[in-house]
Amino acid sequence: MSGPPETGLGGARLGTVLLLVLLLLSLAGFTVMRAFRVSDDIVNTVVLSERIAPGESAEISFNTTLADGRADVLITDTEDRQVRALLLGAPLAAGRHDFSWDGIGDDGAPVPAADYGIRVILGEEGRDIKPPGRIAVEGRGG
Repeated sequence: MSGPPETGLGGARLGTVLLLVLLLLSLAGFTVMRAFRVSDDIVNTVVLSERIAPGESAEISFNTTLADGRADVLITDTEDRQVRALLLGAPLAAGRHDFSWDGIGDDGAPVPAADYGIRVILGEEGRDIKPPGRIAVEGRGG
């Protein structure tokens, strides 16, 4: 006659292994979902001027699939720091958006020669989107 299986060290190890597997799967799932939130297709069809010389302006256009009542559209440097706010805490409708940037920072001074990107933050939606592409600002003579 056989009794119930023993749950000694073998059962405890199996339980620990299963718990670790579940924790790893949860972490992996969270990581994948976070990646999708950052790279989803809410901001699409992005067109940036490739470069601007002193006195020129960069043209920036993109489409959004969601409207947001508290959006920011920012020019950022290579460290992802805000250089210029094109839109700050304002409504942004779903659809096409066109902006122009003259190479001037929030401080009113011309930015240094470097590559700059854009960042779209949809505050109500909790989305922070960094579309691909850079704008090369050429050196300014003085």
